[in-house]
Amino acid sequence: MATGDSVSMNVDAAQLHWFPDRAGISAAGWLRRPYVPARLDSGRGPGIHVLMIEDDGSIAEMYRLQLEHDGYKVTVATTGELAFSTLTGSAPDIVLLDLLLPDQSGFEVLAALNERFPNHPPVVILSNYGEPSMIDRGRALGAVEYLVKSRVTPGDISGQIPSWVERGRRGPQES
Repeated sequence: MATGDSVSMNVDAAQLHWFPDRAGISAAGWLRRPYVPARLDSGRGPGIHVLMIEDDGSIAEMYRLQLEHDGYKVTVATTGELAFSTLTGSAPDIVLLDLLLPDQSGFEVLAALNERFPNHPPVVILSNYGEPSMIDRGRALGAVEYLVKSRVTPGDISGQIPSWVERGRRGPQES
């Protein structure tokens, strides 16, 4: 705001923190009382553990914030090998998988999941690639859904997770 404006801000813009469905919360207020969104009690996400395999920190953080806001437990793995370690140590209910990873492709991760963890949770591919051949390949490897990142929001993903988990609980999907 320019000097001399009749309206002054009580909170420095640098002290604002973004939370889903909030314009901003001042750091002073946020540090005194924890932010607990009303939707956590909605029953939509509790009990569902999401493993997100994504190497882009800003994308992973954006999704993690939304999903945790909606009540999901979220684990982020930045490589395929970290994802396998996570799968060995815990049992997520769903996997959100990027295709471009630093150690191997998402397709390689999905093929290895099929081999190493035959009863793995449902996998949803979230990619920047939307070519039909890639979508077909992802589905052929067993992904329950293939989504292009630029065409969906974290809120869209969050809303679909329960149905994808349910599809996964019903058993292997036919290609």
